[in-house]
Amino acid sequence: MNGFQLSDTDRRILHELTLDGRLPYKELAARVDLPISTCHGRVRALEKAGVIRGYRADIDPVAAGLGVEALISVTVGSRHRSEVPEIADRLRTVPGAQRVFLIGGDRDIVLHVACASVSELREFIATHLGSNTALEQTRTSLVFEQLPGTAPA
Repeated sequence: MNGFQLSDTDRRILHELTLDGRLPYKELAARVDLPISTCHGRVRALEKAGVIRGYRADIDPVAAGLGVEALISVTVGSRHRSEVPEIADRLRTVPGAQRVFLIGGDRDIVLHVACASVSELREFIATHLGSNTALEQTRTSLVFEQLPGTAPA
């Protein structure tokens, strides 16, 4: 961490922004019981410290026609260990990739994907993972439901 200490007020601000990142400062300030100018200053400080990394649209894959989601655990072959960050970075750009995680343990990467159908998921795996000789093994788990967290650490 960069040394920035979160106060209870900061945590309340983060909680509210997690629920609605487009919340107007006036409403956010009222929810956390702060003057608007103080609230605005706290949000700017959280952004500057890198606690708030950005704001983005939260797209519902099902509503966007991508009703099949999966988590794919990937093992990179021992001869390609040094390439793990580059492989993960390339996977981020593949259409359908939602998130990519570099992990520890018996797997190296977990890829969250969303596809229109099971056959499209199978094609995704064959095209983007199965054909990559640096990848030793994959394990696919279907996501039945995703429940986002709302509380910052």
